[in-house]
Amino acid sequence: MELRIIKHEVKLEKSVKIILAVLAIGVMANAFPRASGVNDALAVHETPESQLGSRFHPLIIQCQKGCQ
Repeated sequence: MELRIIKHEVKLEKSVKIILAVLAIGVMANAFPRASGVNDALAVHETPESQLGSRFHPLIIQCQKGCQ
């Protein structure tokens, strides 16, 4: 009795390969932090004993670098 080998090949169309490549690049791009981070922000409130962000004591956020 001879050993028979059955070989199956899956061939994808070019458009499917492109879509999968774009998805893979997107996943890899989100896995690593970006070089240009979020601008630093500083929250300032004059009286620390009062509730922050209320109507009479608003929370003020000031950007340290390059606010846009």
